[in-house]
Amino acid sequence: MSLYCGIAYRRKSFWCYRLLSTYVTKTRYLFELKEDDHACKKAQQTGAFYLFHSLAPLLQTSERQYVVPRLSLLELERFLCRFGQDAQRIEDSVLIGCSDQHEAWFALDLGLSSASSTQASLPKTEVEAELKGSFTDLRKALFQLNSMDSSLLFTAQALLRWHNGHQFCSRSGQPTKKNVAGSKRVCPSNNLIYYPQVKVWKRQSAEKLQKRWDWRWKVCSILHPSTGPSLIPRS
Repeated sequence: MSLYCGIAYRRKSFWCYRLLSTYVTKTRYLFELKEDDHACKKAQQTGAFYLFHSLAPLLQTSERQYVVPRLSLLELERFLCRFGQDAQRIEDSVLIGCSDQHEAWFALDLGLSSASSTQASLPKTEVEAELKGSFTDLRKALFQLNSMDSSLLFTAQALLRWHNGHQFCSRSGQPTKKNVAGSKRVCPSNNLIYYPQVKVWKRQSAEKLQKRWDWRWKVCSILHPSTGPSLIPRS
């Protein structure tokens, strides 16, 4: 029995170590891509691109579910060439993650126009017909996507929205320029760096939620006495 428990413990420790090692390796690789523009451009050669239009992801239907199509760099360049745009439009893409095999994932919005780019937005209907999909509201397609795709698309949507809202410097008013990975924006006039905001949501305990509810009930009772607790006389 002790021998069996020892073998099971070693197997569990091995898989835990392997999972942790994979996570650390991916994190280091993503950090390298965010800090090194040359390495990020090199990763685009073998990476995959997710397309958006006005923050709506491109989806395809398959057996009552949504499938997220991905394009390689060569396919994306051919697609943009058919609409009269060059590879400069790919510079508006942002890094959103990578696979365990270090395949980098990028997101590109074809409906938003950048202040530093001369490329115009592409027509939505023509793009949908060309790619045989539809740009769908992510909130409506949430329950028809698998967990990995939904998490990745929400990350891409949030990052694209942040870049769209921070195209100009708040101090100088000049257009800001993003790095290749899209992990920051820099103002060329004063070298001020902008980073995307990261919010960590913590699940509160039942005791803290009860205290918050009691406090709100107390405030509500003070402002509106009629809504507070009242005594019911018993006969």
